[in-house]
Amino acid sequence: MSSMIKLYADLYIADPWPAAYIESLDAIIIADLHLGIEGALQEEGLYLPRKVSESTRNLVYNILTDLNPSKVIIAGDLKHSFGLLNTSEWIEIKKFVRSLIEDYGMDVIVIRGNHDNYLGVLLDRFNIPFLERYDYDIYTVIHGHKEGMLDDFNEIIIMGNENPSIAIRDALGVKYKYKCFLWGVFERHKILILPPLSELATGASFTEYEYIKPLSPLLKKLDLGRFKPYPIIVGETIQELPELKVLRHIL
Repeated sequence: MSSMIKLYADLYIADPWPAAYIESLDAIIIADLHLGIEGALQEEGLYLPRKVSESTRNLVYNILTDLNPSKVIIAGDLKHSFGLLNTSEWIEIKKFVRSLIEDYGMDVIVIRGNHDNYLGVLLDRFNIPFLERYDYDIYTVIHGHKEGMLDDFNEIIIMGNENPSIAIRDALGVKYKYKCFLWGVFERHKILILPPLSELATGASFTEYEYIKPLSPLLKKLDLGRFKPYPIIVGETIQELPELKVLRHIL
């Protein structure tokens, strides 16, 4: 069974997985799977092995087997291309959601991400809610690609989109890049940014946060230095580090 890192109220990071967990909802929240990315890139002349999406699906199955939740909330970018579903996306996503429902008995909710155009056509076949946001108690789950103010949301905002990572140098000066969670407290609001599940979505390093131009409009109005990173080695460990504004002087 996964260990849990408590952030606030009944919100946890599901160590050692790239997922958040809300205890009272018995739900995991994941983001940025980009299933079917192989077919989308193939249309651009880039060829990847078909095992990329399979690896992402298996990662989710491992999380479900470990945590055994009753609900899965996908915080956007279930698919990769911006247009109509290509053949690869249709096959991979159909296989994935069917397995979530039939093999794992999950209640599934999908939040619309900026890559998720036309996804509703497929999700409707499985009666899966396809929402702009999901509100529950003190929580709001969004993808994070749209404009908004903190006061538009509940106290805790859980989002994807940013694909955060952090770069750490060892004693020899060799730099290692790790995907990470970012947790920030901004007066009455708290924000949890999820790491991407896709192994190809590495994102920008927030170590030098002053030079980052966030993808999410909501983050452009905030002091990124107040976020605390939780770098992850998937399936092995998650570590809590100081706020970015402190960490930059250490690294």
